[in-house]
Order: sequence, then structure tokens, then C-alpha cells
Amino acid sequence: MIKSIRGVSYHIDIHGEGAPLLLLHGFTGSLNDWDEMLPLLQGYTLIRIDLIGHGKTEAPENDARYTMQEVCKDLARLLDELELPKISLAGYSMGGRTALCFAAAYPERVERLILESASPGLKTAKEREARRESDVLLAERILSEGVASFIGHWEKQPLFASQEKLSEEKKAFIRAQRLANRPEGLSNSLKGMGTGSQPNLWDELGKSELQVLIMAGELDSKFCKIGKDMNERFKYSQYIEVKEAGHAIHVEQPRLFGTIVNGFLKQ
Repeated sequence: MIKSIRGVSYHIDIHGEGAPLLLLHGFTGSLNDWDEMLPLLQGYTLIRIDLIGHGKTEAPENDARYTMQEVCKDLARLLDELELPKISLAGYSMGGRTALCFAAAYPERVERLILESASPGLKTAKEREARRESDVLLAERILSEGVASFIGHWEKQPLFASQEKLSEEKKAFIRAQRLANRPEGLSNSLKGMGTGSQPNLWDELGKSELQVLIMAGELDSKFCKIGKDMNERFKYSQYIEVKEAGHAIHVEQPRLFGTIVNGFLKQ
């Protein structure tokens, strides 16, 4: 369905019955990234959404509309319209960073928090400024070279090396999702929601009263370290390192991902 949220047309899919679980995809992805989870996460109302600038959701020209604060306001309004005072929330990569920001801004609306390969942001202003400059250059490259050229560059990151082992069919599906995005949407998303623009939430973790599941793939050493560091700061969290998986656990080990999430939500 298409729903107008605070002036932006959002593409949303609602599947199943039970306790609500909102799923947030990563950068260059779409709600279809969670397709394999539909049969694996039964007994829940799964709410999937194309984040702003992605998939079939509108891509506004104004990059100020893409900040984490604005996107979190959109998610809160969506929950209002769906008459859901509280949900469990799962996010992957950029979606995980968004989930962290939402949980910090609206803790009363989150039942449980699931973070897959997510980060609470960069710790110093110097790091954020350097990353912001890098994100802006990449955003400009998307506009000048187009989506196909950018995706070719994006897919070659060491972060995604473990996905080379996926079936040709699955790799083609992932690539098609990425290529379906518009240059303006990806460019503005990178400027507004990129790691360089994300608020530093490290000091907020220890204040949270939420039950949190943190997941990282064992082949993704950067996010294993971040995950362990987050686990030490949250009061009520557990960290799980998934074997034979890299950055995108739900893609590389979908059944195991589903089993872990089901176990956490049923605790």
C-alpha cells in the first residue's frame, strides 16, 4: 500500500497476524529485502516499509527531509495511523541505525529492539566530519554517474565480500532491488541518514531500559567489535555472533536469523 506520511508517500507492506514487528532495511535496499523472513517469522504482524528515497517510497528533492530525526517522526506518525502504540523493531545496517535513533527518541513505543550490523554512530566530531565529507562526495557521485555505476562500486566493498557465496539467483535479486532505486533518493539518503550525519548515540545506550538483541556476522569484524561494545553499554542486551555470515545475516543465513529473532521475541 502507499500511505502519505507527513507529506511523503511511503510504500508499506503488512503481513501476518500477531504482535507487531517493524522491519527496516539497509541503504540501497527495500522492504523486499525481508521477503525470506515472511515464512520464518510467523505469529507476528510484520510491517515492512521502503525508507525515504528507497524502493517505491517517494524521493523528495529537499535533503533536509532525510535526516534521522525526520525519518523517526515519519515512523512515529505511521504507528499512529496504524493505531499501534508500541511495536518491536528490527533494523539492518542503515535500518538498524534508524531503529537505534527511533528507540532513543520514542522509547515508550518500542517493546523490543533487534539490531543487525548496526552502529550508534561515530564517537568524535572529527570522525563525523570526515565521514560526512566522504558521504557527500559519494552522494554527488551517484548523481553524476547514475545508480548502475554507483551500485557497481558499492557492491565491491569488503563489507559485502561474503555475499559472493550466495546463489546467482539471490545475487541477481539483491542487485535488482539496488538498481530499482533513484539517484536522487540514494544521494539524499546518504547525505541525511549516512553515518556521518547520524547523531552519536553511544552515551544514550546505558540509559535505555529496553530489551535489546544485537547481531553481527562473524565475517564482519568491524560490526562484531561495534556489537560487543554496544552490548557492554546496554543494561538489558544480548550479543550473538552468527557463524558463516557477513554484514547481511538475514540474507546470508536467513533460517538462522529467523530462529534467533523468534527466540528473542518469545523470551
